[in-house]
Amino acid sequence: MRGAKSYPTFNDNEWDEGLRLLYEERLSTIHKQEHTSASLQDSHEQIIKKAVCLALKKTESEWGQPPAHFAFFLMGSGGRLEQSFWSDQDHGLVYESSNEEDKSYFLYLGREIVYALEKVGYDRCDGNVMASNSKWCRSFEKWEEQLKSWLREDRWETLRYTLTFVDARSVYGKHELVKQLKQTTYEFIQSHPQSLKRLTENTGRLKKGIGLFNQLLVETKGIHKGKFDFKQIVLFPYVNGLRLLAIEQKILASSTIERFQQLSNKHSEVKKLQEAFEDLLEQRVLWQKNIEQYEYIHHLTIEDLSKEEKRRLKDWVREGQRLYQTIERLLKG
Repeated sequence: MRGAKSYPTFNDNEWDEGLRLLYEERLSTIHKQEHTSASLQDSHEQIIKKAVCLALKKTESEWGQPPAHFAFFLMGSGGRLEQSFWSDQDHGLVYESSNEEDKSYFLYLGREIVYALEKVGYDRCDGNVMASNSKWCRSFEKWEEQLKSWLREDRWETLRYTLTFVDARSVYGKHELVKQLKQTTYEFIQSHPQSLKRLTENTGRLKKGIGLFNQLLVETKGIHKGKFDFKQIVLFPYVNGLRLLAIEQKILASSTIERFQQLSNKHSEVKKLQEAFEDLLEQRVLWQKNIEQYEYIHHLTIEDLSKEEKRRLKDWVREGQRLYQTIERLLKG
């Protein structure tokens, strides 16, 4: 039994001090430096990996070494390498064991990872898409079963879970596990063509960004009243459209930019918009660098934008909407 063994100690003071220092490092490397979108992703990656290592060290001090190979993976903007300065948590764990006691180990590790990431500035996911949740922390076999089950159930919620997983990117451990799960998912969809149509229908609600009089539309209520929803209106049509094409073409890459790059030449018109997407990611870095809280990171104050910035924003809105509608028509047939 694990409880009868002796493990290297990692006391609470070391744990707290490690997380405090890592948060200081985060402030220094992410918030006090100039960034491109790519360099910002690199900085997030380093902080997240160090947080996972601290969580693993704490888990090992209480439970011993991991009883099986595992992979910790990011989803959402972290999975796609599209994080802004502040980001919430979207992640999971997959491990090579069906032992029930091993499940307890990895759920414990998942909880420690969630705690560590929260302490270093990553808000908990409102939808509980985190490795502390048994839905997102499973053995490889259970993950395979669940992914197929989500598609068979064909409900809005389970299709949304599938789309979330498609953005998974392993950042620690045995990366091959996540790659194999994606391949399994794509193969199932290929053998059940209706699934891709259903996933497309699930994604197809685009938020309107430009009004009848060519004005940018802002939120009319809530804490973001008067603000422009950059994430939903500008970013998501590109992200959602390229995710669907990645499924159709069995592209394993999670990054939207890599998905553009790996598209076959039959989608040459879509590939032409890669540069526009890269430009909007770079502009987002400039617009959002002084925002100090996660809950405000995805909205813009229109009054702060120049005439030229508003024009570019409208171009991105229109291009993204056309792109998504083109992909939707293609995949729904």
